[in-house]
Amino acid sequence: MTPPALDLFYASHFGHTEKIAHALAEHLATAGLTVRTENLAREPRPTPTHLHGARLHGPGVCVLLAAVRYGRHLPPARRLLAALVREAPTRPLVLLSVNLTARKPGKRSATGSPYLRKWIRRSGARPVLAEAIAGKLEYPRYNAFDRTAIRFIMALTGGPTGVGTVCDYTPWPELPALAARIAAVARRG
Repeated sequence: MTPPALDLFYASHFGHTEKIAHALAEHLATAGLTVRTENLAREPRPTPTHLHGARLHGPGVCVLLAAVRYGRHLPPARRLLAALVREAPTRPLVLLSVNLTARKPGKRSATGSPYLRKWIRRSGARPVLAEAIAGKLEYPRYNAFDRTAIRFIMALTGGPTGVGTVCDYTPWPELPALAARIAAVARRG
């Protein structure tokens, strides 16, 4: 019997979401799934086998993992989600949002994460699973505008504001459990 397959698409700005995507793919493969990953920043030219620049590989589950920047998910992820809703509405969909708000308790679910909730509402998507994953705060890497904006948001939400702060909030030990939930969705088909 062929193991369940899924497509894992990701959109990353500074590279942290890409690291999460690859770690998640490893856990999914360990769970016995065939996983195809694709970086949406490297969009191929659209052809009949592509859905808005992303190659879909059969009818399996589609996992879309995207970072939030300036309060919205990255444009390649928004475009792919819009195309999936329009052109493959029955395909099982898992949405994963990477943002710093998810570092707080209660902000990891589709109802608790304001970014994920808005993304689902605006897109009209009906994911079978939707979760937010905490990202990485890395002030030294940001330009002056980003650093100022993020420091302001962190001050409002009780987060660190020191310009030298680097803090990885990603719950790495919880990724195997997330992979198990995704694998269960893939096995149900």
